[in-house]
Amino acid sequence: MDGVAEGDGLFPRDHFVEMDVRSEEAYPLAEEWFDEVVFTKKLVLDGEPDWGAIKESLRELREEYDRIALLIVTKKPGLIREAKRRNLKALLYVQGGDMRINRAAIESGVDALISPWLGRKDPGFDHTLAGMASRRGVAVGFSLSPLLRLKPYERALTLRFMMKAWELVRKYRVPRFITSSAEDRWEVRSPRDLMALGVNLGMEPPQARASLNFYPRRILCTPKPPPSARRRSPP
Repeated sequence: MDGVAEGDGLFPRDHFVEMDVRSEEAYPLAEEWFDEVVFTKKLVLDGEPDWGAIKESLRELREEYDRIALLIVTKKPGLIREAKRRNLKALLYVQGGDMRINRAAIESGVDALISPWLGRKDPGFDHTLAGMASRRGVAVGFSLSPLLRLKPYERALTLRFMMKAWELVRKYRVPRFITSSAEDRWEVRSPRDLMALGVNLGMEPPQARASLNFYPRRILCTPKPPPSARRRSPP
């Protein structure tokens, strides 16, 4: 199932990418386990920020970490569209949960929507959003760290939502990745652990591997093509 990922010479089978590490103390541990690590700056927005200061902060992070992302946490869809309009020179993630935010993130064409089910009573991701995400090349991030903080019943419910989201991601061939989203060193997990999460969500082992290999590498290395030109993806 991963023939494209392994056969084109660009995506070696054992080249693993951690797409979302959110703390300085977690980053070195993730580097020990992954071939590439994306350091994520988390930005909580209630109003228009100083975009110049954010660009400068991201420039400094690029010098230290090379691969970086900006995670927008907000209740205001307009701020997502404004962040997308800015040339921030970083991957742009949006923290999901609010349905208006989930939709705005996908409509804006950000790089990834992280955990659209977060804090919800449903997956926060339906057929309409899945189709739109596939056409616009917006990845869905399956994060482990929120599960670690939940009580057993809440964890079981969230896993059910993640499984439903995975069914739609698979059906519509939405880009995706599995990540720790670690906010401290204790939340960092190995590629094997993250693949195990994928399998528990219903992925076949090659699909779980592609979520740490092919899809992250494609996000990092390839600008989003128009839908008609988008290359074939493994299932």
